[in-house]
Amino acid sequence: MASKFGMAGGIPERRVRPVWDAIDSRQLKNALKLSTALLSKYPNSSYALVMKALKALILERMGKMEESLSVCISAKDLLYKNDSFLIDDLTLSTLQIVFQRLDHLDMATSCYEYACGKFPNNLELMMGLFNCYVREYSFVKQQQIAIKMYKVAGEERFLLWAVCSIQLQVFCGNEGEKLLQLAEGLLKKHIATHSLHEPEALSVYISLLEQQAKFSDASEVLSGNLGSLIMIEVDKLRIQGRLLARAGDYDGAADIFQKVLKLCPDDWECFHHYLGCLLEDDCSLPRMANSPSVQMSTSIDCQHRHLADDVFDSRISRVSEFVANLMTEPGSDSIRGPGLDNLEIERRKIIFGKGNAGKLMEDLILYFSRFGHLASFTADVLVFLQVLSSDLKRQFLEKLLRCIDSSSTPSRHVLGQHITFFKIRELIGGTFSLPVGDLVDFAVQMTEMYCQNLSLSKDLDVQESLYGEELLSMSCNVLVQVSNYFYHHQYYNTFPKDLLKFK
Repeated sequence: MASKFGMAGGIPERRVRPVWDAIDSRQLKNALKLSTALLSKYPNSSYALVMKALKALILERMGKMEESLSVCISAKDLLYKNDSFLIDDLTLSTLQIVFQRLDHLDMATSCYEYACGKFPNNLELMMGLFNCYVREYSFVKQQQIAIKMYKVAGEERFLLWAVCSIQLQVFCGNEGEKLLQLAEGLLKKHIATHSLHEPEALSVYISLLEQQAKFSDASEVLSGNLGSLIMIEVDKLRIQGRLLARAGDYDGAADIFQKVLKLCPDDWECFHHYLGCLLEDDCSLPRMANSPSVQMSTSIDCQHRHLADDVFDSRISRVSEFVANLMTEPGSDSIRGPGLDNLEIERRKIIFGKGNAGKLMEDLILYFSRFGHLASFTADVLVFLQVLSSDLKRQFLEKLLRCIDSSSTPSRHVLGQHITFFKIRELIGGTFSLPVGDLVDFAVQMTEMYCQNLSLSKDLDVQESLYGEELLSMSCNVLVQVSNYFYHHQYYNTFPKDLLKFK
């Protein structure tokens, strides 16, 4: 921090730097002592405001909130009353940090507003004020100060800040057509004179056009000279597919998403968009980028009953054939995407009334044999387990247990499969319905498995987590449930004896 403290030379500067050094090294008592001494010795120095800000920061870090707030308010009063004090962004940002932690961000904003009024063309102060407005969710004021910075510096980033502030106003309000037209006009004027130079700028421009449902215009921009800003071809294809889908050209969008999946077969979101376009499923169609109110859903409630049976069959066959081809590509054994795609296809068939839950369970077993050792497996299959009946879930657990490698030699692969089995068992709900004795045996089994596989972690760094540590937390969770059971049933005398197994 001390290196950021740019001030003119002299005795005050030489004595202020040790305060920063003490703060950086967390020697707060020493820092407080130094800052108090300097304030008492140089009460009228141009650095008094700086020292008050530092003292407030020190007190806040020491947990002395009331004293810190008092010093902050005193510094704020000095700022307003005496024009001779040094005012820089570092001082104000320090006050902002403390005011924010003390839940008085409005005071920090007023300090920046005063400083910007005194130095109207200071970009650092204006950026600090912009950050204050961001933290206050003052979108209109964000827009105003961003446009002012753009007029002062003419930089692209400030215009984008203004445009994003306008978009936020529209997202959070009702009247937005004129504001969006204003933002589009500002961008077009800038493009005409300066063009765009960053991929993020093009993304903002396209999202602005999308927000106005100008999908054709956005596609033209993407295919024009500005489209060259997006250097990665697959990123451009994703945007192109989204624009076509939102414009209602589902066939064209499906073709584009198919190209993306050929390049990135592990793109799970893109597969949902691809399937959504073919089935015209509103739950899976791509939404506007950066929209906080709409998210892709994989809920089992997604419906596409409006498709005729023969149309559904032909489109599902197209998807199935495409995924089958993906699975034959070199390297497909190491990626989860195509396997998940097969599961999703079968799930959609079940939703439509043409699927087979038994087939879905067999696909889940196949997926487990390939990726059951991964920590992500449980989250991967959660939505598909919801489709299975209770009886099929029980059969699924039995088949999982038979599928686990029975090798006696410890290996990370087998350990991962066992952990996944325990997680799935707990997720399905078959664990805590067991008798108390079986639950204790279950906890013992997981703990013993952890101990038996400790040799796998012998080469790990001391700061790394040991393989299978999840088993301990899961075992403790089971024992907590057991203890709760005994507590509620008041089996105080039998509780210690039943836990002797775990000891």
